Amino acid sequence: MAATQVVLTCLVFLLAIRLGTGGVSARDSVLIAIAGAGVVGWLAVDEPMVATAGVVAADLIAAGMMVPKTWRDPGSETLSTFALASLGGVLAAGSVGSLEPSLLLYPTYYCVVNGALALMIHYRRGGLRSGYRVAMA
Repeated sequence: MAATQVVLTCLVFLLAIRLGTGGVSARDSVLIAIAGAGVVGWLAVDEPMVATAGVVAADLIAAGMMVPKTWRDPGSETLSTFALASLGGVLAAGSVGSLEPSLLLYPTYYCVVNGALALMIHYRRGGLRSGYRVAMA
């Protein structure tokens, strides 16, 4: 499963370079460096909570970088991907089996950030403007 995710993520990265538009601003470069530092911290530290916080920080920065484009063009993202990822975070948190913060931090974060992105995409597509319709697909 992990190998499949690595291959598919690399494929998306290569396609984004080849077919993508725009570029990388100085601000983007700084944020990418900070996110990279979070990953390095995760790899270098032997303390689960600190390592997990580094991963959460790196991913939060990456998610924040995609918000402006997703806000402008909500059709460029797949709503179901974010909705199902949020559900996956809920299920992962539920499967932990203890209230250990170092084990709950990432799945809780994953649920919240993906849920927020799904709601933003749904809203920007007009889904929440027409009454109380809250369907996520």
